[in-house]
Amino acid sequence: MSRAFPGQPSRGAFLGAAAAGLLLAGCLGGPKDYFSYAAASAPSSATAGIADAMRRCWFSGEPAFSGYIYAPELNSYSGRPRILLLPKGAPGGLPQLVVSAEAAGRGSEVKLFGPLLGTSEGPRIRADIARWAAGSSACQA
Repeated sequence: MSRAFPGQPSRGAFLGAAAAGLLLAGCLGGPKDYFSYAAASAPSSATAGIADAMRRCWFSGEPAFSGYIYAPELNSYSGRPRILLLPKGAPGGLPQLVVSAEAAGRGSEVKLFGPLLGTSEGPRIRADIARWAAGSSACQA
């Protein structure tokens, strides 16, 4: 039988505090689940430029993106405009790619995440978004 002495925490309290500490450490130190790029322009300008490049480069007959539609949400009251890539047959479904931007310093941080990054098109998508976030409008490097 375990006894707690006055002024000494019980074993359960100690284990609870240890578990809470581990949980907090896991939240703070875990790997990020997105790619991040710096843009010199404001979030709305950065996403507008990326959306325009997507339209010209990906959605003008590019076979790799023929099964998707894109939905730019550039007028954001939260200050985080975004662009969603959705399956063409399920426009109300879950996005397969999300590009969002938020203010960071004198420009924006452009974040990129979604299951489409895990496909064979992932490296190309990352390279295109990085180039467009940097201000280029070129379809290829």
